[in-house]
Amino acid sequence: MGEPLQLILLLIAVIAGAMAVFLSFRLMKRYPLPHVNSYFYYLVFLFIFGVYGLIGSGILGFTLTRMGIEARTIQSARLIALFLGIPFLVLSKYMLLRSFLEYFRKKIPSLFAIPYFITGMAVLVLYGVFMIRFGRFNQGDLALLITVQRWVFIGFLFLIYLAGWVLTTRLSNEAAGLYEKRFIRSFGTAYLLYMAVCCSIFLFLTRHPVFPFVFIFFFLAWHLIPILFLNLHLGKHHAPATSLHPDFESKLEAFSGKYDISNREREVVQLICKGYTNQEISESLFISLQTVKDHVHHIFVKTGVRNRVQLTNLIRSA
Repeated sequence: MGEPLQLILLLIAVIAGAMAVFLSFRLMKRYPLPHVNSYFYYLVFLFIFGVYGLIGSGILGFTLTRMGIEARTIQSARLIALFLGIPFLVLSKYMLLRSFLEYFRKKIPSLFAIPYFITGMAVLVLYGVFMIRFGRFNQGDLALLITVQRWVFIGFLFLIYLAGWVLTTRLSNEAAGLYEKRFIRSFGTAYLLYMAVCCSIFLFLTRHPVFPFVFIFFFLAWHLIPILFLNLHLGKHHAPATSLHPDFESKLEAFSGKYDISNREREVVQLICKGYTNQEISESLFISLQTVKDHVHHIFVKTGVRNRVQLTNLIRSA
């Protein structure tokens, strides 16, 4: 694989990863929901690790090789670049699990968070010790340690994404509607497939020079798929935060009079326009989830709309 093609593949990977971060940022601003915010930070931290830790170390090694630097010095420089990227990798996976749980309005328990970060710090320390002692290893031991390092990395990815898939599968039974169940299960499955693709490519990482570049491409570019899927889901089931204009109250009053909306239904409409889910409306108004669903159904029937976005647009034009 020629150097120009390698550079093109890396450039596409970086652009695709940056696009995923940008799209998630727009979603976070448009739909200020906890799981959307956490997902944005997951992509940010993962992008930093991918660009700085993986691509950066590769470019550093390539540059030093062209300069005729000793192989052991080059490997040491690449290890340092990866070492500085490890905290971002650990943070990214934590934010992904947090995003999955926040979708179900749950929080990561301290019994998981504390051991998780302690383990991450321990790995960071061990990696630092490995770098300090790097010059004492002979060539055979060095190759073995690098192989162990790679398998620890892919094993970490495997465990986190498998845990995310298990969480979404088990907790999806608590979702209110069939569409929500299908969405979160599909979203979790997308990342399970992402993990499977990364692991499959990783098995052939040393077989051909092209595989490291293919791995980085999938590592960064894959996220465009779930982010577009998330955009469709939010657009259909959540009103954007920008719906509440300064004259919203007067529009809501005109809307309520035109469609014979009761006071309680008006409160529900107001929370819908703020982007609240049915469960959040239930908790805010101290009514049952089923009562909220009944109110939403009556509102849709009275106004002739089919979803929350149409309802919000109808109020805007009131």
